[in-house]
Parts: sequence; structure tokens; C-alpha cells
Amino acid sequence: MNALIIDNHSKFIQRIVEILNYFKIEYSSVDFADFRLNMIDSFDCFILSGGNLSIESTPSFKEEKELIKQAPKPIFGICFGFQLIAHVYGEITSKLTEKVLGVKEIDIFDLDKLDIKYNKEKLKIFESHLWAIQKPPKDFDIYGTSQYGIEIIKHKTKPIIATQFHPEVRENNRGNIIFQYFLEKMVMQK
Repeated sequence: MNALIIDNHSKFIQRIVEILNYFKIEYSSVDFADFRLNMIDSFDCFILSGGNLSIESTPSFKEEKELIKQAPKPIFGICFGFQLIAHVYGEITSKLTEKVLGVKEIDIFDLDKLDIKYNKEKLKIFESHLWAIQKPPKDFDIYGTSQYGIEIIKHKTKPIIATQFHPEVRENNRGNIIFQYFLEKMVMQK
């Protein structure tokens, strides 16, 4: 297995690397501006990191957006990656009145449909974002929400899953179960 981390200037890249190392998945990392579609064949999956970027004012997302449209292999979007996926599928981000930061609880539902064994209605996760998605993108199912917006989405037919929160930040929360699902069920079982 070989993953490509597309770095959207996240401060949590090392956390993603630690999880990939734990699952013994080889990885490479590339800055979003340097990602090219001809890299697709060299990797088994793609992780679109978070980052403090603006979809509207940064023109360099053309190749990353095309990867999302094609979804030839499993894609996991985190925070900004989540927002970029929603944008590609026609939804807009809305700016919150203040940054959401720290461990929060979100409402979760239907995780059993993903074969995730978690028997609670709330999930403690780590948030760090100023933007949110309020409506589900076309062809996506919602698996988690909060007072700020949608938190977990998965495409109905393509191998794409994304979280508004940061599942790679694991202290004092259980958000990592979504990252684990991506790696174990969407990548390693393929």
C-alpha cells in the first residue's frame, strides 16, 4: 500500500504520517501546488489534508479538484480537504463567526452502514476551522453533524470520504475511527 498526502498547508501533517506508519502504509507527501494527475498511478489512495487556505482565492487547486472528480482510487478529505470535496460537488463553504477549535462533540448516525462499531450517538472529535458546509454535496450521505454544519460525508458510489474535523489529532477524542475506517475498509481491503 502506498498513500499520497496532498498537503494543503496543514499543521498536522506529522499526525497523518504517524497514523500511516501505525498501519504500515508507505506514503509520500506533495504540496497541493505541485500535485499533478500523472501521479495517480503511483499511489493506492489519497489524503487531502486540512490547511488555512481559501478555495476562492487560491487558483492552484485545478489538479486536486480533477482528482476529486475522477476519484479513481480512495480519497480521504480532512477539514480543508472536506471543503474542497464539497466545493467540487457544488456546495459552498460558509464562514463562521469565530474559529471552532478544540475537542467537541458531534452527532453521528448510521455508522453501522459503514461497518463501524460505535454504539453512541455522539462522537468526541478535534476541530480547527473557520469555514463550514451547511448542505450535503450531491451524491453524498451524511454520517455526522454539529451545530456548525456537516462533519462527516461519504460518496454514495465513489471511494470518497471526508471529515470537517481532524481525525489525525487523537488526544482526548475518538475521531480517529473514521480515519481507521478509511484505511482498513476503503484502502487495505481493496
